[in-house]
Parts: sequence; C-alpha cells; structure tokens
Amino acid sequence: MISPPSSRPSGGRASQVASAVLRTLAAAALPAVALTVSWGRLEDTRSREVVLAGLLGLLLALARSWLSRAFAGALALAATTWIAFGFEPWELLPYRDEHVAGPLLAAFGVGVSDFYDVVVPFDPSQRPEMHGVVVLAVFAFVTAVAVLVATRRPLAAAAVTIAGAGWPATLVDESAVAVGTLALAGALSIGLVLRARSSQTLVGGVAIAALVVVGAAWVSSVTSFTREAVVDWQAWDLRGAEPRALGVRFIWDAQYDGISFPPTSTEVLRISGPDRAEYWRASTLDTFFADRWFEDLTVADMREASGELELDSLTPPAAAKRDGWLEQRITVKALVDDRLVAAGTPVALEAPSLGRVFSYAGGIMRAQRRLAGGTRYRVWSYLPDPSPEALAAAPARYPTSARRYLNLWGRVLPPFGTPGRVQYVNAFLDDPSYSDFGAYRPLFEQARQRTVGAKSAYATVLALESWLRQRGGFRYDERPPLGVEPPLVHFVTSSRAGYCQYFAGAMAVMARFLGIPARVAVGFTSGVYEDGAWTVTDHNAHAWVEVWFAGYGWVPFDPTPGRGTFSTQYSLATNSSETVSALRRGDFDALSDSRTGDQADAAGNVEATTQRGERPSVLALGLLLAAVAGAVIGGAKWSIRRCRYLTRSPRRLSTASRRELEGFLRDQGVSLPASATLDDLCRAVDAELGLNGHAFVDAVGRGRFGTPDEASAAAVRARSELRALLKRARTELSLVARLRGFVSLRSLRGWQG
Repeated sequence: MISPPSSRPSGGRASQVASAVLRTLAAAALPAVALTVSWGRLEDTRSREVVLAGLLGLLLALARSWLSRAFAGALALAATTWIAFGFEPWELLPYRDEHVAGPLLAAFGVGVSDFYDVVVPFDPSQRPEMHGVVVLAVFAFVTAVAVLVATRRPLAAAAVTIAGAGWPATLVDESAVAVGTLALAGALSIGLVLRARSSQTLVGGVAIAALVVVGAAWVSSVTSFTREAVVDWQAWDLRGAEPRALGVRFIWDAQYDGISFPPTSTEVLRISGPDRAEYWRASTLDTFFADRWFEDLTVADMREASGELELDSLTPPAAAKRDGWLEQRITVKALVDDRLVAAGTPVALEAPSLGRVFSYAGGIMRAQRRLAGGTRYRVWSYLPDPSPEALAAAPARYPTSARRYLNLWGRVLPPFGTPGRVQYVNAFLDDPSYSDFGAYRPLFEQARQRTVGAKSAYATVLALESWLRQRGGFRYDERPPLGVEPPLVHFVTSSRAGYCQYFAGAMAVMARFLGIPARVAVGFTSGVYEDGAWTVTDHNAHAWVEVWFAGYGWVPFDPTPGRGTFSTQYSLATNSSETVSALRRGDFDALSDSRTGDQADAAGNVEATTQRGERPSVLALGLLLAAVAGAVIGGAKWSIRRCRYLTRSPRRLSTASRRELEGFLRDQGVSLPASATLDDLCRAVDAELGLNGHAFVDAVGRGRFGTPDEASAAAVRARSELRALLKRARTELSLVARLRGFVSLRSLRGWQG
C-alpha cells in the first residue's frame, strides 16, 4: 500500500513565511507610529488621512518580492495621492487627456513652500496643500522603512526613521522631546526585532536600547540642547528664505504659578519706524474675577485690514489728528499668535495680505488665523504723552463706557471722588454673596493707606506706582512663594515678591478699588534698537497697567521694578532720573517738555548682553556631544559583550570569546568575512596585529568541539588567552587608533552572535 506524501514540509515552510512576515511587521510597526505621530503634530487637528497613509506604507512590508512591492507600491501611491490632494486614481494613468501632473506638482510645491511661511501647527482645512505634503511624507517615510525592514537592512531603516521623524519634531516645541524619544526607540527596535536570535541577546538588546533612549531623553531635556539646535533644521530652506526661529506662544491671561524665560532668547518681532522706546501691546486684560485677570474683549466690527479703524468712545478726539500718529512697520518672526501687536491705540492699519480682521474696543486687533512667520503689516497709533500737570488737572468724570473698567468681581464700584465711596466698597467686601472677594480687603486697605493725601486720580495712580516700583520693598522674582491667600493678596501683604503679572495685576485691582478705570495690558517692552529697528524677543514679554484719563484716553504706567522704561515724564517708569526726582517731590514745574527720542530700552540692552554671554560655545557643545556619543557607543559594546557571556555552555562561552576578538579586529579596520574560520582569524591576528594567536584559536576550537570535560576547561582558557591577546594588542596601538576603535560601529554589525 502506498502512503500519501507527507504535508509536513509545506506546513513548515508556511510557518516560516508567516513567522518572517510577523517579524517584519513587528520591526516596522514602532517606527511607523513614530513617523505618523511626528508628522501629524504639524496639524492642529488629528487627521485620519495621515494615519491611513501610514497604514498604506506599512502594508508594503508584507510584499515578499520586488515585483510585488513595485505593484503594491504603485497602487498605494495612487491611493495616497488621491487622499492627499483629491486627484482621482484613474486621473493619474498615463496617456489621458487631462493634464494632472502639472496641477499635482504645483500643489505639492505650494505645500512645501508653505512650511517656510506658515506657523505650525496649522489648520489643514485652511492649508490643504500643506496637509497633502504631510500625508505624502508619512507615506513615503513609512514605505521606505517597511521596504528596508523587509529586505533586512536595519541600519538604513533606523537612519530613515530618525531623519524622517526628526525634522517635524523640531518644528513644534510641545512634546518635542517625547516624540524624539519615540523615534529613537522605534529606530532601535528594528535591530532588536530582526537580529536577536536568543533570549539572552534580546534581553541585552532591550537593556541597551532602554539605556540609550533614557540617556537621549535626558540630554534632550537639558536647556542648552533644547534651545540651541545641534542641527539647525530651520536653515534647510530650499527656496533660499531666511531661517526662522521656532515658534513662541504666549498665554496672555494672568498666570501666577511662576514663569521661566529660556536662557537663550528668540526673536519674535522686528519693528521699524519709532526711534524711541515704546511698549508693544498685544492685548488687554479687562476682567478680574476668581483671583485672575482675563482677556474679555468686546467686538467692535470685522473689517478689511486696510484703512482707518473705527475708534470707540473712550478714544479721545486728538487721536483723529494724523499729524500725531506714530507709524510702525512690523515683521512677525517667531511669534505664534493671531493678535496684531502695536504701540498705544491703533488708529489705522495696512495689512492687505490678512484680508479681514477683527477690531475690538480698546484698540485690539486680531486676524482670522495665526500670523505666519514673515508676515508684514503697517499700523499707525495714537500715543498720549501728557505732562504731569495735565494729568493732575484731568477731571475724574468717566463716561458710561468706562464704567466696565471699574468692575471687580462682577460689581461696578463708584468712581473716584464719589461721596460715600469708601462705605460702599466696605459693604461690598462684607456682603456674604461675595464672600470669596472679601479676601481682597487687605488690597483695599493698602490702596487707601498708600494714597493718603492724593488730591487727584493721577496723584493716586502715581502713588500706587511709586509704592510698588520703588518704595514698598517689593522685588522681582519669577518663582515667587505662594501662600494660602489669593495670589495678589499674598503678594501685597506677605511675600512682596513676584513678576510683572503680580505687579500690574495688583496695581490695577487697587486702582479700581479707588474708583479709577484701569486694566492690565500685555505685550512686550521695546526691545533693543539697532540698525534702525527694534528687535523684540520672548524675553521682552511683559505686563503693565493702563489707566483712562479724560481727554487723553488710555495712559500706560509700569509698576514692575527693573523690567522696562517709558520715554515720558508723567510716570515713574521713566528713563530720566530728574523726572523721577521731580515726580517724587510733586514738583511738576521742574519738568520740561523735552523728549529723549533716541533713547533705547535700558532693560532690553542689559538682556541682550546677558543672553550673548549665556550662549554656549560651539566647541563646548561639540565636546559634550562627542563625550555623550562615545559613552553610548562604548556602553553598548560593553553590554553586548557581557550578554554573550551570560551562559554556562562552554561552546557558547568559546563562541563569545571568538566574537569579542572578531569585533576588536573589525573596530581596528580589519576586514573579516562572515564565513571566516578559526584559521582565518589566526592569520588575521598575525598579519594585522603581529601577534601569535595560535593558543587562543586552539582553546576556542577545543571549547566548541571538544568533549564536555575538555570543553569546560578550554572555554576558561580561551577567555584567559583573549585577555592576554587584547592586552598585548592595545599596547602596540597608538592612542588615536585605540580611540578610533573605541567609537567604531563596525563591531555592532551582526552583534546577535
């Protein structure tokens, strides 16, 4: 009887194929995730198209032959192009009447170009070409990784992973270190999955990978590395555009939990036109509630971004006189915001590229989307520059529209000079319906105490500014201590330490307590004046106080010590010591009307000097990087060697000794074929190192092929001979050759041995 043929060989073959496919998918999976996440972060909404492009690229790892990969790749590319740019797949077929290639290439070119003009993360619905480039990039990089993994080229696949995920990771500050760590983990996982042949090598590989990933994450979190790019991706502008700094965002609403300026400044604005120091306002915080100041703007209108702006009722008639306007030409650098920054109260705007803008009461302007780096616009502003006598004579009569700036905790307080005002405020603080606001009684009492004898609203404001800026014992502190009281109460009554939001917030609350319309302005101090323009950096971010005076509108005051100065004579935040002395004496007659128009912001100059001194040198950075790289490579080699000896098998111990010598030779530039025998190894030691390796080769051979008793002793002898051989070899090598071998990566190829 003839038995049917056995099916075991074909079943075993199928099992091997399935195992290889699963290993390939496992090796490519984490790099694909890293690439998809890194590119997806460039968009402010998570896109299904980006994920789908990554899946299409990953599926190419399933193809087993180059022909099948080419066919599957063409289909996947057509599908991805359809997803990315909306072209139907059949439109991409050759010899069709429609001209698709031109529009497709044009859309791709626009998308690439936009990466140097549009701030990321961007809105994909507003920038479809950029979205298409992101989708294609994810598909291209994941496809490259999948094909390289399928063809068992782990080093090339790891390099593509790092390069593909690295550039987009540097464009968005938020979670950049986490994304970079994910990319590094993905790159290392490729070799682990493809090359590990035993549990020992897998455990060792995982330990090495974890060490490298944790070390890289720590190094990346060091401030000097995060602020000073080792590779300046921003300079890779293929169009020849000027390199841009990474985007800088600000939360303008008051925050009292501390701030931290980076040691290296980033230019956010370039402003030309004015030749004297001004404050550049981005917005105003009009509402105080629940212990904080908030931006609460009232929409005036939506209008074309060219022409004169509609002025609200609180803007004085003098603002309509064009001969008093201050022109500013503003270029957005790294500022990520939709607010149009300007000095004083904007009265006219020229920004046709923005289309239409929102114009709010109080002179605040916002574009319909975040301004791209390189955006330019012109704005004309009204800046009141009254004399101290004029402000002292300004009547405390406030129109109805100004009453909202007397609001605290939802209740409008009586204006300055109103009979019975103190009794009204006391009753308000005692009202159980406003029990939370009762904690602010110390601010009201301090405000009254510090302004005793002030006869005008201006004298009252000046007294508050003087007390906070100079006379009250306050100090500037970016990490002030916190107490159980509300932040501003603790600041005034206990710590007397804080940053600009503390000083401005407290002064504005105290002014409103005293019946004077006030608000917190946020933006930037003037910066550094050079080459006819003001360079404004993130270090110039600031908050100050604006007080409304009849006939003059919003007038700025700055209670924060040491942060900025005005080129004025009505405020103690002036750059004139004579003015400060006269204001303290109340001797307004001693003040002249002259102006020092060409004086720059002293604080800005000091900051610029400090920042240049803190910038780490290129040499120091290079030495540190070299030391870190050497430590990582040396640690990896040592860990691999130790993992090979984690066995009691004489044959494996002997093989480990052989692999260590082969690795040493490769690191010294000696070429050894993968099929090299023990005799080949012995000849290489003799020819390249001038040493006799016969004793070592004999011990390794007996350890691998001898009897069990003989193999155990031979394995120990092989390791002893190896130590002696390497010691003699190192003494013969120069220091340069030894260092070159220490950092060489040749021995890491095929480390699974």
